[in-house]
Amino acid sequence: MVKIKVGYLLSYDYEMFLTSVKQLYDHVDKIVVGIDKDFRTWSGNTFNIEKSFFNDVEKFDVEKKIFFYYGDFYKPDMTPMQCELREREIILKELGEGGWKIQLDVDEYILGFAALKKYLNKNRVFTWFPALTPITLHAKYITLFKQTANAFLCIPDSNFPIITNTNSNTFARRNSDNFNQFVNIILMHQSWARTPEEINKKVMNWGHRDDFDTGEYLNFWNSINDDNYSNFKNFHPLEPKAWPSLQSIPAKDIDQFLSNSSVIYNGDLYPLHYKSLLYFVISKRILIIIKLFFKKIIGYNSNSKMQHLYRKFRGVEN
Repeated sequence: MVKIKVGYLLSYDYEMFLTSVKQLYDHVDKIVVGIDKDFRTWSGNTFNIEKSFFNDVEKFDVEKKIFFYYGDFYKPDMTPMQCELREREIILKELGEGGWKIQLDVDEYILGFAALKKYLNKNRVFTWFPALTPITLHAKYITLFKQTANAFLCIPDSNFPIITNTNSNTFARRNSDNFNQFVNIILMHQSWARTPEEINKKVMNWGHRDDFDTGEYLNFWNSINDDNYSNFKNFHPLEPKAWPSLQSIPAKDIDQFLSNSSVIYNGDLYPLHYKSLLYFVISKRILIIIKLFFKKIIGYNSNSKMQHLYRKFRGVEN
């Protein structure tokens, strides 16, 4: 059996953690939860975590899989997004070598984890030599945008990277140097389906704080209800077309929503494209050989025309 490890980032919305971890606890081997040692957000604001939360986690963690990692995750000389990227990288490395690593926030819930575990075990061979077969698996990302009196309004979003066999990212949870494939994992993100107070706290502290007019967007969010949700199109705050429309799923709370959603979004996981992966591996090896040829055989370090050709090959010069 392959090791399956999960890394979480925990902050002011810590109360969502248990809902998320309950979806996967029985199927994983290690869970690392990153918390700022001074309880600061990426924006430098402080937050409190009730002692009862840690008591509840300890009571839940009967197999002693959950480890809290306290780090210095707020840097005043860095933007909120830079702080986020740095923390994700630290927690990913803390998961250690070997196995599959899943990167989550506390407001993200994976549906059907038993099937995902079988899938990851079936493909365990790709965790043996990750430097040769670096992989990032993408999920179907369903964003919960608002909870109304009768339902959750959600967005069938684009695919999103959450699982890897490596120990690094190139941006957030993405790694453009890896073989990337969508495999139809269902990931629910309770991003905006919160109380107005919680949403206000979110937009003041998350990595995208400085990326758009949060006040104007909050006014828009407040205006949406069961009667008018279908009127809104292309409303993502950064890339409008990324969120083309809203879907209503009846549910009185998040547990009922997850239960209903598991039926609506049920589907088989897509097999890995072995031929494409092999092509990726071979192409990567060939590219390395070509680079070494330019660098070592022709003499990349000299001030010759070949240096210019090498830089042109890399796309540095036009």
